[in-house]
Amino acid sequence: MALGKGDTCSVRGVAGMCVATQAALCKATARHRQLVLQLGGSADGPQLREERRRRSAEARELSAGLRSALLAGLRQAPASPEERRELERLWVLFLSALELFLQDLHRAHHLCQLFSAQGGGVAPLRTRLGGRGLPSCKGSRRGGGPVQPPAALRLEEEIEQVRATLAEMESRANIPLWTVEATQPAGTGSIAAPAAGAAQGGPCAGHCCRVL
Repeated sequence: MALGKGDTCSVRGVAGMCVATQAALCKATARHRQLVLQLGGSADGPQLREERRRRSAEARELSAGLRSALLAGLRQAPASPEERRELERLWVLFLSALELFLQDLHRAHHLCQLFSAQGGGVAPLRTRLGGRGLPSCKGSRRGGGPVQPPAALRLEEEIEQVRATLAEMESRANIPLWTVEATQPAGTGSIAAPAAGAAQGGPCAGHCCRVL
């Protein structure tokens, strides 16, 4: 989803800054995804969950900055038609990155509901069924619903923040998604390849699409 260092140097102005931020966002979301995939496993624990929270905060901070820069660049007169096309392409890539990030947050929320961090490890949460199939009073709110773990409540806030950013980008920038054409042949890589490349500082999906 990001561009390589050579591409960053070839694009100037607002578009150049957005390219660099997009690359940083790819790295942050890729690292966040790796942490999410470990939730509920043998490596899970308070330390991993705190690291996931920090990576999520980093990705959301980068998203806020990229959103502001892209919206400002798309509203003002571009220096050239090429810069305008580059900003539109980055806008589409940014939406794709946010959608993938949102999916990872939903997955983390689900896993944090299933596994509660206790002490130095994790344990499955109690269900509402007792030993004889009767509703258990433990782990229930006064209204009868299950108690949300603190981590799940924080994740709900993160999800709403990313969802609001997505909604704002889609409503304030009138760019048809069909104007972006894939240039990478089908079957040359998996969906996870761009994120993995970003995490290692290598080339990402910025090379495989262009604006018509």
